[in-house]
Amino acid sequence: MKIKELLQELDEIAPFKDSEDWDNTGLLVGDMEDEVTGILTALDCAPETVDEAVDNGMNTIIAHHPLIFPKISAVTEDFYGRIIRKLIKSDVNLIVMHTNLDHQPKGVSHMIAEVLGFTSTEILIPKKYELKKLRVNIPAENKEELKQGLSESGVGNQGDYSECFFEYPITGQFRPNEDANPHIGTNNELEIVDEYIVEAIFESDEQDKVIDALLKVHPYEEPAFDIFTINNVPNKGLGVKFDYEGSFESLTALIEDKTGGRIVNAVKGNDKGILTAGIIGGSGMSYAKDAFRQGIDVLITGDVKYHEAYDAKLLGHNVIDAGHYLEAFMAEGLENLIRRKMDIKVAASNVDTDPFENRK
Repeated sequence: MKIKELLQELDEIAPFKDSEDWDNTGLLVGDMEDEVTGILTALDCAPETVDEAVDNGMNTIIAHHPLIFPKISAVTEDFYGRIIRKLIKSDVNLIVMHTNLDHQPKGVSHMIAEVLGFTSTEILIPKKYELKKLRVNIPAENKEELKQGLSESGVGNQGDYSECFFEYPITGQFRPNEDANPHIGTNNELEIVDEYIVEAIFESDEQDKVIDALLKVHPYEEPAFDIFTINNVPNKGLGVKFDYEGSFESLTALIEDKTGGRIVNAVKGNDKGILTAGIIGGSGMSYAKDAFRQGIDVLITGDVKYHEAYDAKLLGHNVIDAGHYLEAFMAEGLENLIRRKMDIKVAASNVDTDPFENRK
C-alpha cells in the first residue's frame, strides 16, 4: 500500500473534509508514492516517536496533534524544525488526523469513553453541514446515462453510500424557436415529452464541477435544472455523551482509576447526582455552553482556565479537568480502527509526551 492509498483508507475512517478550516491535517511530511512498511499511531510526533517508528520498521506515523502550523517559517534544528528534519532524514512519513478524527462518532472522545468503560455513546454537539441538492429534468431514455455521468462527478454520495438518486416521472413541454438545435422536437412546434425528475445530493463546494458535468452529459442544449441549499445534521460532531448513574465524586474517582492519571482540577457546581456525562477531548471549554445545552450533568475535558472554571461554578455546572493528555488514548483507539479496516502492520506508540510531571 502506498501513502496515497493509505490516505484514501483513512479518509473513510475520518474524512479529512471534516477538519476545521484552521486545522492542518493529512500528509504533512512525506511522499505520496512511498510504500507503507508499518504505521505508528500517536498523540504527538516527538523525536522519540520517530525513533520508535524506525526501531520497529515503520515508516509512517499518524499523529493527532499537527506538528506543522503556519507559524513555522523555517526548518532548522530549533523547535519543531528538529522533528521535521528527523522525519525527513529517517524517511518517515507523518500524517495528521486531528479535528477530522474529533468529529466522528467513533472518534477521540468516544475512545476516551471506552477507556472509562462506556461503549454506548452519542454525539454531544452535532455538526451541521451545508449541502446542495440538484433537481434536473431528463428524457426517460436518457436518465440512466445522466445518473452515471453525475455519479462520476461525485453527485449522489451520502455517507457510506454512493449513486443515491431519487426520480419520478413527469410530462414536459417546450417549443424550439428557429435558432434552436433541439435534441427532441421540431423548430417552431410545441413538443410534449415524457421526462423524469432526477434529484441527488452533493457537497456545496462542488457546485461548479457538478454543473459542468451536468451540461456535458445532458442531451438538451439548455437543460432545465435547479440547485437548492439544504442543511444536514449527520451522525457527526464534537464530543460524546453517555449515561452515568452516580455522584460527581465517584466519577472523578473512576476517571483516575481507569486512566491512571490524576485529575487536574474539578469544579462542582451543584450537589445533584450525575445521570449524563459529556466528554470533549483536548481543550473543550470554549464549547461548554453548547455542551450543557445538550442536557449533560458534567463535562469532562482538559485545559480549563481559572475564569472558565469560575464561570462554570456560577452557572452551577460540573466540570472535570482531566488534562489535555487524556487524548493520548486515541493512539490505541486509532490503532484498533485501522487494524479492523486494513491488513497492515500497525501499533500504538509507547512514548509518553505529557509535559506535566505532576499528573503521572
